[in-house]
Amino acid sequence: MPDKRILLVDDDPDIVSVLSRFLNRQGYTVVSAASGREALERFHSQTFPIVILDLKLPDIPGLELLPRLKEQAPDTEVILFTGLGGLESAVQALRLGAYDYIVKSELRLPDLQAVVNRALERRRLSRANRELVEHLRQAREELAARRKAELAQIRRIGEALAQPLAPEQLTAGLLNLIWESLPLAILGLTLQNRETSESWGGERRQPDLAPEVYGAFQRWFRDTLAQVGREENPDGVSGAVPESPVWPLPAMLWKAIRVEGMSGLAAAGRQEPFTPEEAELFRIFLLQGEAALKNLLLFEEVKSLAVRDGLTGLYNYRYFWEMLNQQVEQSRRYGWPLSLLFLDIDDFKKVNDTLGHPQGDLVLQALARYLGTQVRQADLLCRYGGEEFVILLPQSRVEQALILAERLRDGIATTPFPLADREVHITVSIGVAGLAPGMDGTALVKAADTALYHAKRSGRNQVSGVVELFGQEAPRDRVTLLPESRKRGRRGRLGGQDS
Repeated sequence: MPDKRILLVDDDPDIVSVLSRFLNRQGYTVVSAASGREALERFHSQTFPIVILDLKLPDIPGLELLPRLKEQAPDTEVILFTGLGGLESAVQALRLGAYDYIVKSELRLPDLQAVVNRALERRRLSRANRELVEHLRQAREELAARRKAELAQIRRIGEALAQPLAPEQLTAGLLNLIWESLPLAILGLTLQNRETSESWGGERRQPDLAPEVYGAFQRWFRDTLAQVGREENPDGVSGAVPESPVWPLPAMLWKAIRVEGMSGLAAAGRQEPFTPEEAELFRIFLLQGEAALKNLLLFEEVKSLAVRDGLTGLYNYRYFWEMLNQQVEQSRRYGWPLSLLFLDIDDFKKVNDTLGHPQGDLVLQALARYLGTQVRQADLLCRYGGEEFVILLPQSRVEQALILAERLRDGIATTPFPLADREVHITVSIGVAGLAPGMDGTALVKAADTALYHAKRSGRNQVSGVVELFGQEAPRDRVTLLPESRKRGRRGRLGGQDS
């Protein structure tokens, strides 16, 4: 064995013979050299943990040979042989890296054995310490590289999720980032709106995942997601087979997601146990995802405040004009019809004066809710201002708009609006206009407003419709008003024409 080899360098054959026989009996393999050159030849061809070196050699002095040996094999321990007169040289040799020295005239074989054993133990400890230092260095480098990669991933998810995203974009981004960052067999993620029950999510899985494992994961995921909806806390990590919720996936990570009306679950599984660093990285990804979800909800809230009326919750005046211009442009480009309803509550000042402004606000809110139940999802219902509302009807001809307007007028007139301590009956007047050639958004609003004016002049609780209006400043005889309407409880006039 290499650790049992000793190079004995001495030009005295008697000493070499005695020491060789003794050390061989102790289990060591002894190779001898009678000169410095011979020692270097032996040292070049073989590995020796221990060298017993005489300071006085016929060719190369021991003090010169020692540094050459240590330079070639720093792990080799050198024990010196010296006479009483060479003690000063022995001390110098210790400074050059020798382990110990033995005076020849005082040599006792048990002492030599003890020195050899100590030298071998020192060599073993020195090498172990050096290996430990190297392992620590490698571990530090690996840790630094892993931390760098983790920080890069965290920075990546932060950058990816910093911008306002739709829920489906958020879930898809999180799935991709986690799947690319951790070696997984399966990954699932679902977000739910607890008010609307709308959900977004997806999953990733390895193609070789067994069908029974996939099915078990799906069943467990559904059950655990239901627990999240019941406000239970199913966050966890499993690293042993008996603890795994999805047999036979021994390792699982899962975390609940709860943010202001939204809830969800993320879960990942594989065969090998997760390291603490992987579990922490998974948790960080989901925390970043929750922060992005909060940003999304905050963005939507701020966006809603910018485009929604604070009292009724309907779209506001500013948003109406923004969307009106877009719809007019689309109607022109594709030849689609576009109609507009302009609605005003009759004698609303009397409601405020009689019941007070807080009750008047309740009436506006009740009317907004009623109108919201009567229009299509594609229609745009807005509070124009005060007691005025507008309804933009894409791909609807003016004839269809008039039918809707009459239905709304009649429904409002016959529907009591409940307040805190009473019911209130109101009526509305509605002006209807359709987009005609040469019209822009402003002209369409003006046409509907003109029709509303005629409905008001005709006695209120009426619908007045402009069939054609060419140009924004058309004369009175270029305005054609429909001659039929109904007033609550009796036939009335529409657009100033006798019924």
